Amino acid sequence: MVMMLVLTGLKAQIVRQVAFEGKLDGKTAVRVAFEENADKIVAGAIYYPKAKNPAQILIVGEHNSNDTYILNEYQSDGTITGSLSIKLEGNRMTGEWTNPRTEKSMAFTNMRSIAFPKSYGGKLTPEDPGKIGHEYRYSFYHTGYEDMMGGTVTFRAAGKNRVHFDVSNVPGNIAEGKSEQGRPAVLHGNQFVYNDVNECGYGFKALFFPRFVVLSTVTDWETTGCFGAHTAFDAVYIKVKD
Repeated sequence: MVMMLVLTGLKAQIVRQVAFEGKLDGKTAVRVAFEENADKIVAGAIYYPKAKNPAQILIVGEHNSNDTYILNEYQSDGTITGSLSIKLEGNRMTGEWTNPRTEKSMAFTNMRSIAFPKSYGGKLTPEDPGKIGHEYRYSFYHTGYEDMMGGTVTFRAAGKNRVHFDVSNVPGNIAEGKSEQGRPAVLHGNQFVYNDVNECGYGFKALFFPRFVVLSTVTDWETTGCFGAHTAFDAVYIKVKD
């Protein structure tokens, strides 16, 4: 089910709710439900009712410029166990789920629109600055390196609405940086922007939600020159330590 709304009272800025159920390749029963906010960030859950131990699995991603929803399936330790590419046309959902280790894809088939399950929502509620976690992580199997890659970001309090950070992101090459001593990041609501991380003038934005933080570059791509090729802080990092 696709529904448009704006939750201004909750300051969640939810603009869409999506919920479908059907099968993967006509075989594996699946349910997918997620919300989208005004920043085109999407989050919800995927559920396999016939799994050995069925439980909701967190999915987070974006609504990109090609009008496609790209999401990853995250375990509680930040490990990515699946990737979703979804297209919506009215009450129709098409796309596929891909195993990051084997790169095998399965199409979403016979997906029917359903009412949005309340328990799948709320993941895009802006995080209270006082509840920001200490450590966030993600990891995935890199087929080229035949090994696990990923990133870690840690935060420590530096006064009211101020935090120091330390980021290491290795999706292939290395992007590392931390706040300067005496110059912590300053939170405005559930986010901060921090410029001049290094001598290349790199800057990024952090958006905090209850279960994850989204880091995204805000400076020109040339400022990533201090990192490895085609590498930056950009990723979704799952909260693993309060």
